[in-house]
Amino acid sequence: KIPTSTLRKTLQDYRSAAAAGIDQYGKRAFENVPSDDMDSETFFVGEVTPVLHYCMGGITIDTQGNVMKEDGTMVEGLHGAGEVTGGVHGNNRL
Repeated sequence: KIPTSTLRKTLQDYRSAAAAGIDQYGKRAFENVPSDDMDSETFFVGEVTPVLHYCMGGITIDTQGNVMKEDGTMVEGLHGAGEVTGGVHGNNRL
């Protein structure tokens, strides 16, 4: 549980950064800035769990990394690597 005082300070710091147009990390876009009267604000909270995302399917490549067309011929000069070639789990997601 986050103490109310810590949450209030975080939101006040966010408001200050939004008013200045930049925060300590260089962020310049601020959306949904809370009002001055935080006691009347409605806040929605959710828990976020990090997950690994990857491509399901992707493009077809040969053993040299060349991208292949649907007819099985090579796309000249185009190579595939990383997630576009099937993701970290290869062809099987489950």
